[in-house]
Amino acid sequence: MIIRASHALAGPGDLRRDVQLETDGNRILSISEGYVHGAPPCDIDLGDAVLTPGFVNAHAHLELEFCQGRTSFNGSFVDWLQHVRDLKKERGNQLSGYPHASLAQLAASGCTTVFDHHTVDLDWQRIELFGMRHIPLLECFEFNNDDPDGERIRRRARFGYAPHAPYTASPAMARTCRRLATQAGAPLSVHMSEFCGEIDFIRSGSDAEIEQLHELAGTQNDGFSGTGLSPVRFYAEQGILDESTLAIHVNYLTEGDLPILAGSGPTVVYCPRSHAYFGHPQHPLLELLGAGVNVALGTDSLASNDRLSPLHEAALVRERFPELALPQLFAMITGNPLRVLGLQHELGRLSTSFIADLAAFRIPAGLAGDFDAVFGAVLDSGESCLTICNGRIIHNAVATSAKAAV
Repeated sequence: MIIRASHALAGPGDLRRDVQLETDGNRILSISEGYVHGAPPCDIDLGDAVLTPGFVNAHAHLELEFCQGRTSFNGSFVDWLQHVRDLKKERGNQLSGYPHASLAQLAASGCTTVFDHHTVDLDWQRIELFGMRHIPLLECFEFNNDDPDGERIRRRARFGYAPHAPYTASPAMARTCRRLATQAGAPLSVHMSEFCGEIDFIRSGSDAEIEQLHELAGTQNDGFSGTGLSPVRFYAEQGILDESTLAIHVNYLTEGDLPILAGSGPTVVYCPRSHAYFGHPQHPLLELLGAGVNVALGTDSLASNDRLSPLHEAALVRERFPELALPQLFAMITGNPLRVLGLQHELGRLSTSFIADLAAFRIPAGLAGDFDAVFGAVLDSGESCLTICNGRIIHNAVATSAKAAV
């Protein structure tokens, strides 16, 4: 397949003009600028448009798509979490086995890879047929389970593991998931330092709201009396954090957390619109980046967000952090989140021999300027006209007159 467009953002800071990109199966065969003598006719001529690598949503809960418009935040994170649990119970915990609306929304945003937390089995075959790179992470709780059945957990997992958080999954559960993920060469994900009550509970063993949450769920753990540590230091000492770990949210940093995160190597996943929904103070994004921490963006779920677009998240980051270099922001939704999979040298760029994951966005005719101006136009556009994952079209809003090969 040969695609032409007026621009391409091949990687962070890498702007190309008058681009012709050719794929061969699921790989990029070539990407060139300007007129190519003897080039065959193209399959798709997008005109005034920008090609980008396929974007990555580093944190989602697709099974919660039924929560959209059904939750509200009253100032208590624990109350909100219990409300989500109650909504799940109303459905008999039979959640959306095939979250088609969520997948379609992701594809329309130019997203080709999603890290998805699940608590139940989904319709894996239909998800695979949709064509998106879906990375399922089994979410585990059981704060009162000090002797988890690792084999049972392994059988339930489709790929990776996600002990939910230090205050909802027992230390033994987190260590078991860490061991299973290491053995499988799979990523591990954990919500961490998400709200102040969590930090107090892990340090002292006491937080009224969290204790009520465990009482309602019947998951009190009388053996847990606090660690005297922050969640970050606690999980580091438990051996949970390494370069294959996604540390979700990290909305708060306590003294000593930053060098631990920089030294142990997890990817911190900032969820900007979910962060704003809960009214947290400014995220420590710049401090994390300044310390050399790898940062990616995620959306969280439709219980705390109105859409699942990594590009939409990036637009809010641009607004909240105007001093952030746009090539850094671009990396947070392309190459950065792929490090936990070891795929950063095969995905996340438009480059010869890379996997053919890409998206295209309409831009104003005659747009001039540097990388920042063109990426800014993509952020303003917000919706892809063409999304390709692994060489296959998964979203196509190109004019019907275009000759599109599947």
